[in-house]
Amino acid sequence: MEELDIIELLYALKNKLKYIIITVVAFALIGLIYSKFLVTPMYKSSTTFVLSKSKESTTQSETSNEAITQSDITLNSKLVSTYSEIIKSKTIAKEVINSLGLEMTVSEFKSNVSVTSKDDTELIEITVSNSNPKLSADIANSLAEVFREKVNDVYKIDNLSVIDIAEPNEVPYNVGTVKNIALFAIIGLVLSCGVIFVVVYFDDTIKDERDIENIIGIPVIASIPKLQDNAEGGMLKWKKAK
Repeated sequence: MEELDIIELLYALKNKLKYIIITVVAFALIGLIYSKFLVTPMYKSSTTFVLSKSKESTTQSETSNEAITQSDITLNSKLVSTYSEIIKSKTIAKEVINSLGLEMTVSEFKSNVSVTSKDDTELIEITVSNSNPKLSADIANSLAEVFREKVNDVYKIDNLSVIDIAEPNEVPYNVGTVKNIALFAIIGLVLSCGVIFVVVYFDDTIKDERDIENIIGIPVIASIPKLQDNAEGGMLKWKKAK
C-alpha cells in the first residue's frame, strides 16, 4: 500500500471508531457469556506416589530391611514406565468405575486420566479431571489404591508409597473469565479493523480531487459546485459536485 492509502486507512479507522468500540464490546460480552454459560467447569485432582523399597527384598537384618539398595533403585527405575502403562489399562479403569459406581465408559474414564512420571525420579503422578471436584479426588485416590493392589497381585511386591493424597480442587482449570473476555475483545478489534481495511483497500470510487489527480496524473485546477434545491423553503443550497 502507498502512503496515501495508509493515511486513508487511518482516517477511515478514526471515522469508524464508534463501530469498532461497539464490536469490541459485543465480542467481550460474547466472551463473558461463553465463560459463564457455555463452558462446563472442570476440576483436577492429583495423587503422587513413589516407588520405594520392596517388602519382598527382605534381608536377614532389620536394619538392612530399611535401607534401599542399588538393585532396588535400578528395579524401580525400570518399573516406572511399566507402572504408568498399567495405570491406564482397561482392567484398572473397569475396577475403579465399578467400585465407585461411575456412569461412564472406559474410554471416557481414560480420557480424563493422565499419568506422568518425573524425569530421573521414581515419582508417578496420577491426575484426574472431572466436572465434580470431589469426584475427581475420589477417582484419583481409588485409582491409586486399585493400581497398588494390582501391582501386588501381578508382581508380588509392595513397593508403592503414597506421597500426596488427592484432594478436591475448587478452582476450575478450564474457565478463565477475564482471559476469555480479553481474547474475544481482541478478536472483535482485529475483525472490525480488518473489515475496514478490506473496504478501504478495495474501494476504487472517486471521492475527491486527490483521487482524480492520482488516476489521470493531472492536477485539478477547479471544481464546479452543484446546486441543491430545497423543496421546503424554495432556497437553493450549494452542494459539492461528485
